[in-house]
Amino acid sequence: MRTPLLVASLAIGLGLSGQARATSLYKLSNAQLVDASELIVRGTVTEVWTEKDERGVWTHAQVEVQRVLKGDPSTELIVLEQMGGIWSSEATLVEGVARFDVGEEAYFFVEHLNSNRSVPVGMFQGKFNVLIDPYTREEIVHRYHVPVRMDYDHRFLPLPAEADRVEIYDFEDQIRERMLLGWDGNPIPGVSNEKLRRISPAQTIDLEGASR
Repeated sequence: MRTPLLVASLAIGLGLSGQARATSLYKLSNAQLVDASELIVRGTVTEVWTEKDERGVWTHAQVEVQRVLKGDPSTELIVLEQMGGIWSSEATLVEGVARFDVGEEAYFFVEHLNSNRSVPVGMFQGKFNVLIDPYTREEIVHRYHVPVRMDYDHRFLPLPAEADRVEIYDFEDQIRERMLLGWDGNPIPGVSNEKLRRISPAQTIDLEGASR
């Protein structure tokens, strides 16, 4: 299912020169996120900044990696990039991007583009914040989309409904299980079948989950 992105028009309201970008966002399942990712990590955002090129303003987020679930296990630092942001008096604003805040801890599903940029898979869909459940004191994951018209502070993300809380151990198990299964052969918008075969090769697994 394709869901059109809403185009933000904040530049005028903020007294900034700039542009709004329109694109389309496809709703991805967690399995598709795993299949389409070349790198899946848990890490902490240590720096956020913007830069401008001929296409507009880009937001960059530096992530210090704590654990690699998929991809190069030696990865210690990554820089995620997305179109959009405010640079000096110019703004390029796109709805649907992931939001970044220094100090937040999250799981990042990453795709490496031919332009040498690394981006979250499915924009905001490729980022799951790590929260503490105040009742169980266990770590849980929560994907929450904050529109570009709103300020973003990771310390004030709402707690998901009790039925929707997923502990990190279960979340990581789901990722590993999908990696063992591999890509199921169904197309994923925005990713070529050739690339999917290369980064998520299908495997046959037994009932105990051991590959063979």
